[in-house]
Amino acid sequence: MGMQCDTVNTEQTVVDRPCSVWTEQTPQDESGQKAFFQEHGFLILRKILDVEKLKELDLELDRLAKGEGTLAKVREGWDAEQVQDPSRGKTAFRKIGGVTYHSPAFARLLRHPRIVEVMHRLMGPQLQLFRDVVMMKAARVGRQKPWHQDAVYWPWRPMEMVSVTTAIDDAKLENGCLQIIPGSHKSVLEHHGPEPQIGVNKQTAQLAYAVPLNAGDSLVFHSLLLHGSQPNRSDADRRMVILAYKTPQIQFVGDGDPPNFPMV
Repeated sequence: MGMQCDTVNTEQTVVDRPCSVWTEQTPQDESGQKAFFQEHGFLILRKILDVEKLKELDLELDRLAKGEGTLAKVREGWDAEQVQDPSRGKTAFRKIGGVTYHSPAFARLLRHPRIVEVMHRLMGPQLQLFRDVVMMKAARVGRQKPWHQDAVYWPWRPMEMVSVTTAIDDAKLENGCLQIIPGSHKSVLEHHGPEPQIGVNKQTAQLAYAVPLNAGDSLVFHSLLLHGSQPNRSDADRRMVILAYKTPQIQFVGDGDPPNFPMV
């Protein structure tokens, strides 16, 4: 895809309640998926995980959360929420990284046949793990994530990584499901601030869709798809596994030696 750098009118970075909710099914066949993804920058895969597999991941997350300070820090490690809720009785984490390294259950999700099949359709025969993290967005204290494009954070070119976000809990408007702007992956947008983010004007915000997911569903999205989420003020957690894939053709352009990424 050809890409150019555009400037968005920076009126606000707050992610408001969207005007629209995505309820349609996205294509399931090979040609349909490739065409839809190229045009819109995302796909939705339903029922990737069943109740038994979700329970397994839930137990593994509890184990990993308790392992902070004793388990090795891999990739993004542990990051606690800035504001804690004493009524939880345990630390509310914003994210836990390196989950496929620490957990066979998450490693199996990385290689889930349905996910890998779609990744091969979109990216080709060679896949590498680029990112493996659970974004927690804990009940009552999970903070918002302003509008942004993931690839702008990452010193890799071309900006053609693809992420698969699988819901461990039901992700709804009330607990901060992802919002996306379809088609926004075709341009590299100008980001601002210490945590790079984009301010969108009202006209752009009207193009946003909330993408609710049932536990076990997956959202596949291009690393330049503009997305964000509201804070979680509900009493329900919103945990999502993000597994990002790259190909060997995507090269490191940062300082120092490039990290090694395992083949999938």
